Amino acid sequence: MEFKYLNLRYAFVNIGFLMLFAGSMGYAYNFLSQSGFDDATIGTVMSVISLLGVFAGPAAGDLVDRSPKITQKMFISASMVLCGAGALLLLVIPAGSPLILPLVVVSFMSASVGMPLLNSMAFIYEKAGGVINYGVCRGLGSAAYAVASNIVGRLWAVLGAKTLPFWVVAGAALTFFAVNLMPEAPADLVLTDDEPAEPEAEGISIFQFFGKYRDITLVVLSLMLMYFCHFIINNYMAKVIGMFVSSNVETVQGNAMFIAAMLELPAMFGFSFILKRFDVSKIIAVASVLYSVKHVLTFACANVPMFYGAMALQMVSYAALVPAVVYFANEHVAEEDRNKGQAVFATASTIGGLLASFLGGWLFTYIPVRAVLGIGAAASVGGTALMIFALRKMAAKGE
Repeated sequence: MEFKYLNLRYAFVNIGFLMLFAGSMGYAYNFLSQSGFDDATIGTVMSVISLLGVFAGPAAGDLVDRSPKITQKMFISASMVLCGAGALLLLVIPAGSPLILPLVVVSFMSASVGMPLLNSMAFIYEKAGGVINYGVCRGLGSAAYAVASNIVGRLWAVLGAKTLPFWVVAGAALTFFAVNLMPEAPADLVLTDDEPAEPEAEGISIFQFFGKYRDITLVVLSLMLMYFCHFIINNYMAKVIGMFVSSNVETVQGNAMFIAAMLELPAMFGFSFILKRFDVSKIIAVASVLYSVKHVLTFACANVPMFYGAMALQMVSYAALVPAVVYFANEHVAEEDRNKGQAVFATASTIGGLLASFLGGWLFTYIPVRAVLGIGAAASVGGTALMIFALRKMAAKGE
């Protein structure tokens, strides 16, 4: 089946999603801090968002896997409506109000719950005969994230904390519109009568998934450890930058996020080319090592230029790891479990963010920023070691 402008439409959805993330995830700490909440409270709120995502992401994948009526498009659209509605209410609630906290939880969790379905959507269209260059589409999303991060940082100097809910409303509306421009896959490729379903086609639980794919569990755990450090840095970037500067923190933050996201583009755009020449497991192994190098360098940073330099390593670490993991999940998870598989891998990021948010909020309250970064870097190095072990174990089994 031929789909018109499929890559362009899918890229547009990625652009909308990642412009939304640039605000909801990149500046959540700044917003809550400037709304009058302390680090421990902020860490708790951000961990609640991540904890809900741990259950909501796989549950969304399971719902779409099991239901012939609910599609990826429908679920993502509904989550964007909820996200935008919560952000609108944040615009009218005064700073310091306890009502801010549940609204942030609902809005920001809704902003991210549909991402695993966006990943699996690409393979649905490919099975139906469409062609999607995931790396290029995700790369355009990264470019949008870069530009959006820089814009939000500069708008903050003018509008202050109200910048964030304005941005989230706009991002949710753009994503909703983009998702609904995607064409319909034929009945979401429900099996026909001449293609009898296997017993497992009805779906398995999350616990059954980990029992069925035990070696993949180690890969997911290693990703959690690396993402823990990633989110310690990204969620609390304002505190990291505070080691170097005392003013214009959001401007420096916007510049750093712009550098990291823009330098993701070569890896994202060239990922299909890289994938043709290297096994996806080798790409993940190399990217994991460089990811930990980035985290160790961030821990050692002494000034803003050094911080910018560490963020530039995003190009050869996170930028390669993200699409590689999507393809890895598609290769190593059976077709009938694919939506759940993508959700489980995405949950590695969610749990890493959960631990970083909760522990980070308390750690920053009691110990210096540099010490917190050291803990994160140690976790990342451990995650990389576990990743290499898991990949070698799977290779030895021929998986």
